[in-house]
Amino acid sequence: MMLKKYFGTKQFYRTVISIAFPIMAQQFITTFVNLIDNVMIGSIGNIALTSVTVANRFFLIMNSILFGLCGAAGIYIAQFFGAKQKKNCQEVFNINMAFAVGAGLLFTLIIFIFPQYAIELFSKTPIIVDEAIKYLHLAKYTYIPFAVSFTCMMALRAVGINKIQLKVGIVAVITNTALNYCLIFGNFGFFKMGIQGAAIATIIARLVEMAIYLIILYRNKHFFSFDLKGIIRINVNLLTSIVRKAIPLTINEILFSLGQALIFMSYMRCDEYLVASISVVDTVANIMFIVFGGLSSAVSIMIGNKLGANKLDEARDNARKLLCFALMVSLMIGMICFLLAPLIPDLYNVDIPIKEAIVRLVRIKSIMINIYAFNVCIFFILRAGGDVVNTMIMDSGFLWAAGVLVSTLLSSFTTISLISLYIVVESLDLIKLIIATYFFKKERWVKNIAVVGG
Repeated sequence: MMLKKYFGTKQFYRTVISIAFPIMAQQFITTFVNLIDNVMIGSIGNIALTSVTVANRFFLIMNSILFGLCGAAGIYIAQFFGAKQKKNCQEVFNINMAFAVGAGLLFTLIIFIFPQYAIELFSKTPIIVDEAIKYLHLAKYTYIPFAVSFTCMMALRAVGINKIQLKVGIVAVITNTALNYCLIFGNFGFFKMGIQGAAIATIIARLVEMAIYLIILYRNKHFFSFDLKGIIRINVNLLTSIVRKAIPLTINEILFSLGQALIFMSYMRCDEYLVASISVVDTVANIMFIVFGGLSSAVSIMIGNKLGANKLDEARDNARKLLCFALMVSLMIGMICFLLAPLIPDLYNVDIPIKEAIVRLVRIKSIMINIYAFNVCIFFILRAGGDVVNTMIMDSGFLWAAGVLVSTLLSSFTTISLISLYIVVESLDLIKLIIATYFFKKERWVKNIAVVGG
């Protein structure tokens, strides 16, 4: 009986894998290409790698806002889908698209008007600021296409349509990688453009990705359609309901991304020279977290659909089994990454101290991955049930009360090294684990919200 409580049947794991695998494959391709981008830019030198890392911090803030908006929409889409209310799914998608494009436009305008200020939030070193602005001058044109593509991807994912995103992702990353090779280094007769070439490659890849998604929606064969009238004529009652969930989720993502930015600034205060290693470790961590991307979708669908169909006990049962599965998988991934850590720095043309820092930081991530897995799964379980208050407390609330506070104090008033500060900040997730477990057992997430607007 105890084993049945935490371990599913073969059919259960088939369902999990059928949902998670296409997403994992898509994220693997995307992350692997990000690693290649990282290596290509890193081959130019430390300054180029650090500059692009700093420039992309502003994009990560927008990405977090989109994650909050799409997360709130995804709660309703998954539960309406479980309740077989297709019209409401489409209306939620329309609302989400309108707000996502608005967010992309806002961030593009900010970079148009205040490019230097956006960079100097993270670094005031003249050479890094100058190079980062050159990159951002072009990269800002990716924001709106990314917003459209991200909205489509997340909406399709919420109803269990995953294979199409994999195909779109393959096309986008092949485009990006091929153009990076040509434009960064000047191969095949192209001009050698360095990090500006990387920005142009990303623009073209994002436009290709957006165009494919729009064609898919116009054909109206994959559940959702691109409904311009629906985007303009929004269902006010449904909008009000979604906004109640979207505001705390979006605020959470904004606070989380700002908190991460402040922690990054603390690392810069400790040792700006070694910050290039953070960029490498973040990319490697994204590869480790590929499984969690797939599992988070499995959580959203398998729990959200059950809650929407008012099968609350089955939702509880799925949650326990998904948590156990995440812990087993993350343990295996952590062991592999720990052993492979010494091989990663050889991919980069960086100084020896940075290479040594990369190995140590990757191994820290590898040791902590079980904790991350547990916390991430509980985050998506709470979100699937619309428990946005506790989601916000355990996510951005904890980050600011612990990570931001501790990193700022230690980097400002002590001579702590970057490696030591990294260990301290990452170890705080052990406390977060206790908070997450408490909220999970409290079960405020076990409720059906599909009746709203139905």
